[in-house]
Amino acid sequence: MKQRFVSFAVLTAIAAILLLVPERHARSAPAIEKPVNLLVNGSFEEGPDVDKWLPVNEGSKDIKGWVVTRGQIDIVGSYWAAADGKRCIDLHGSPGLGGIKQSFATKKGQKYRVTFAFAGNPEGTNKIKKMGVSAAGQKEEFTFDTTDKKKDDMGWETKKWEFKANDKETTLEFYTLMTDDTSCGPALDNVSVIEID
Repeated sequence: MKQRFVSFAVLTAIAAILLLVPERHARSAPAIEKPVNLLVNGSFEEGPDVDKWLPVNEGSKDIKGWVVTRGQIDIVGSYWAAADGKRCIDLHGSPGLGGIKQSFATKKGQKYRVTFAFAGNPEGTNKIKKMGVSAAGQKEEFTFDTTDKKKDDMGWETKKWEFKANDKETTLEFYTLMTDDTSCGPALDNVSVIEID
C-alpha cells in the first residue's frame, strides 16, 4: 500500500511538471507586434470643436495631420454615428465638393495598404456615393449605397487598397467623385496606412 502511494505521488508530481512546461513556454513567447499606422489622426478626433457638424474650407489644416482639398468638407460630430470614435468626415461640405489629404514618410518601391471605413450621408437625393483614393500616382474608385441607411445605423464598410511608393514621401488623398448632392456626400473614418510585404 505504501509503495502504491509513493508511485501515485511520483506520477502526480510528473503530471504537474508537464502541465507547467507549456505555460512557462507560452509566457516567454515573443508578442506579435501590431503594424504601425503611418498616418496622424486617422479617425479625425483631433481638431476644432464640433457639435453636429462643422464646415471646413479648402486649404484648411484645422484637422490635425490633414489638409482640405478640392472644396469644402464637413467634420461630422453628433449628427450621425461615426465608425470609430466620435467624429468622421463628409466629403461634401455645406455645400461643397471636397477632399482631404495627408503626406507621410515612405520607402521607394515599398508596398503599402490603406484601410478605411466608408459610408455615405444617408440624406440627399443620390443614394450612391462615389469616392476616389489616390497615392503615388495610383488611384482607385469606391462606391457605397445608402439605401435604407440611417444616421444611427450608417452601415460602415471597411475598405482596403494597396499602392507602391515611388518616393521618400507620399501624399494620400480621399476625394468625392460626385457632382450632385453637394451637401450629402461620401463619409470617411478610421483611416490607416501600413507597410506590407
